[in-house]
Amino acid sequence: MSAHDLQRPVPRTEGRVLLVRFGGLLTSVLAAVGLVLLPPAAGGAQAHADTGNGSAVTKSGTKGAYDDFSKLKVTVEQTKDLRTQGLKVSWTGGAPTQPSSQSPFGTNYLQIMQCWGDASTGPTPQQCEFGNPPPKSGVLNGTREVGSHDPQEPTARTVPFTTVKGQTSTDVNQFFTQYATNEQVATTTGADGTGETIFQVEDATQSPILGCGAVAHTGQAPAPCWLVVVPRGTREPDGSTTSLGLLTSALSAGNWAQRMVFRLDFQPTDSPCPIGQAEQPTIGSEMVGEAMSQWQPTLCTADKTTFSYVPQLEDFSRTQVLSGSSGLAGLAFVENPVVPPPDTAAVVHAPVAVSGLVIGYNIQVNGTSRQVPRIRLNARLVAKMLTQSYQCDLPGNTLPRGALPAKNPDSVWNDPEFLKLNEGAGFTRSASCGFGFGVPQSGSDSAEQLWKWLRSDPDAENFLAGKADPWGMTINPSFLRLDPAHTPLSDFQKPDPTAWVPNSEYPNVQITAIGLNPYAASFSDEARTLRKANNGGVAGFAVGSIPPSPTKADTQIPGQYFNLGLTDAASAARYRLGTAELLNADGQFVAPTVDALTKAVDGMKAGQVPGVVNADPSRKTPGAYPLTTVTYAAASTSLDPTQRKTYATLIRYAAGAGQQTGIGYGLLPPGYAPLTPALRDQALASAAALEEGRVPPPTTTGGTSSGGSGTGGTSGTAGTSGGGGTGTGGLAVGGTSTSGGGTAPGGGTGTTGGGTTTGGSPSASPSSSAAAAAGATKGSTGGPSASPPVSNVAQTGGRTPGAVLGAVRWVLLIVLIAGIAGSLAGPLLMRAGTIRGTGRALIPFGGRRAT
Repeated sequence: MSAHDLQRPVPRTEGRVLLVRFGGLLTSVLAAVGLVLLPPAAGGAQAHADTGNGSAVTKSGTKGAYDDFSKLKVTVEQTKDLRTQGLKVSWTGGAPTQPSSQSPFGTNYLQIMQCWGDASTGPTPQQCEFGNPPPKSGVLNGTREVGSHDPQEPTARTVPFTTVKGQTSTDVNQFFTQYATNEQVATTTGADGTGETIFQVEDATQSPILGCGAVAHTGQAPAPCWLVVVPRGTREPDGSTTSLGLLTSALSAGNWAQRMVFRLDFQPTDSPCPIGQAEQPTIGSEMVGEAMSQWQPTLCTADKTTFSYVPQLEDFSRTQVLSGSSGLAGLAFVENPVVPPPDTAAVVHAPVAVSGLVIGYNIQVNGTSRQVPRIRLNARLVAKMLTQSYQCDLPGNTLPRGALPAKNPDSVWNDPEFLKLNEGAGFTRSASCGFGFGVPQSGSDSAEQLWKWLRSDPDAENFLAGKADPWGMTINPSFLRLDPAHTPLSDFQKPDPTAWVPNSEYPNVQITAIGLNPYAASFSDEARTLRKANNGGVAGFAVGSIPPSPTKADTQIPGQYFNLGLTDAASAARYRLGTAELLNADGQFVAPTVDALTKAVDGMKAGQVPGVVNADPSRKTPGAYPLTTVTYAAASTSLDPTQRKTYATLIRYAAGAGQQTGIGYGLLPPGYAPLTPALRDQALASAAALEEGRVPPPTTTGGTSSGGSGTGGTSGTAGTSGGGGTGTGGLAVGGTSTSGGGTAPGGGTGTTGGGTTTGGSPSASPSSSAAAAAGATKGSTGGPSASPPVSNVAQTGGRTPGAVLGAVRWVLLIVLIAGIAGSLAGPLLMRAGTIRGTGRALIPFGGRRAT
């Protein structure tokens, strides 16, 4: 890895209007004309459709002996700065997939695998993780057996697998199992010749057998890997066909010759931070985890401090902030504030991240490898899934299961309420049970916000209290004793005692509800589980084994994925999950877009602790995502001066360069909305107060900030220095904005729109049935929530930074000409704000266009 990769992000392009005096008019005019005519700064006008880091690669296929793939073009959306993550692979110019008598994937499909190897020509078949496909994959040729129907393979044999460390065997179960492999043995092409899939690439931490991103020796670059795509047509390498479809392996020489190879460069899996460097521990909310993973390498190289980060329960993290004990983390990331006891040192709260809790999904369009682009959920549907109220949530081989009422559907995919909200989504309705709703085991501040959202919705609250929905479904009786409608909850209990004993002779061998649908270790773990389409639960017992031995659940059949779970927006973005549109208190179905997260923040009001907003999902804020979170860095003023200064450095970076969206070290990853100007100003003021060991000055929150007023929901809010007046609305493109009405640190001077937040007072949400109808006109289709989801970074929208900068140049020239006229009457002092443009438009700003 080069030294450049570890440096801070390149500063944003700036243009300044200079002081103009009559004697310098000609020079100023020429300079302005040059500003207008100069092209945008390199990279400023780029608007990458997916990840936005400019590393997408497209390759074309070739003509084979019997099948012609020369019109096939395959695009891998990102080939650099990779981690274990979801990766979109799309293609055009293919032949439509055709079923056979034995498989829905008979002919014309792609086989995709991840391989290691450092040769410039790419990997060999021995270096590829392929040949142990998930059970029930429906594909006949997903093996490592070659030698049949291939003239280039005269002898039948099994291609051995060799790990990056040199271990070799034909028994691939020693290295990867059918339950854990990331190979895709068949991906479908539609009637129009196009297709796409999300492939989970894995770095060395998840797949040591491949070693992607590992650094063998200090100073060496991380090990690259490869994505290999083998297109399959209608004939075998010898030209033959069968009614069963294709039988030969992708690793067979004739098929391997048609491969398309993409080099993948990973971030190093070893820490880039110097060994022995001063270290400061941080702890707390997982909502900031993805951001910290990208900020840490830049901080430890540019600022010479290693900030460790340990995801931990916020309640425990708050105790560490208050303990003051040496060796414990002095800074915690929290959504709810740290409240010090009376007569103790004050705690500073600095906002560092805006994100949200999401319902992530991996649901495929029926019979294809495409992900369903849109799912809607109201609070009652989420309450049903959280309370294990569907038959498939409990173990057993007869219906109804446990104490569930017979009227309760098998799964959410059979729930009339879900089907009504998602008519036309095109997913498969399976006749068998799938996986239950995935949740993490530990509680969190964000989970508490989810329960507040459920309790604020009348339909969900009634369901939690035991009332039936319009179709007769009622809550799992085991959850009634929790009384979640009146008891604050911050976790996800599973109190149902139902257990299935498959053999009465062995009563202790049983499957419980938790065994059937295990907890995830974290939000990130749940996102990874959803992407794999396998929750790792126990599905049954081996036939004939004495005593009965449990068997793992099979990975779902390609083309029939249906998985839902609770995760954070950044983890959903990393693994390329869909994110459900949720019904907000204003009656709109809203996705967790940058726009929707920002509007939610602008609508938040001050909480009981100064400087910490109250994230109230019952507040009616048009276009706001209801589960938006603001994460704070909290630290006590009782820390020693060195610690306070070091933590202030972290806060300043997080509120400054760390808010530039992008993929790579030092940047704000997908899944976050940049801090609003008001939050950024608060963070910088809090950093200064922490360093000096004092209480920060009072701050304003939400859409209104000092020095003028701003319309709630726009990023262009006023600065903190109180200077005055109202003016034009702020620009907001790709997550950046200009601010005004005074000087805002890091934001220059400028003007901002008038009016106060559109937030309104807390109010109960409308009924879900009425909201469903309202959603048709007020939801995310053409409504306030129409910008691209933060986690679905495949979409584009809004105006690119380069386009805005180009328009601003003409505005500057007009302003300058007006200044010339005014200067004829005497010297004129003009001052205009710093124009800032982002280097990369990673998370497009769809619904809000700059003017």
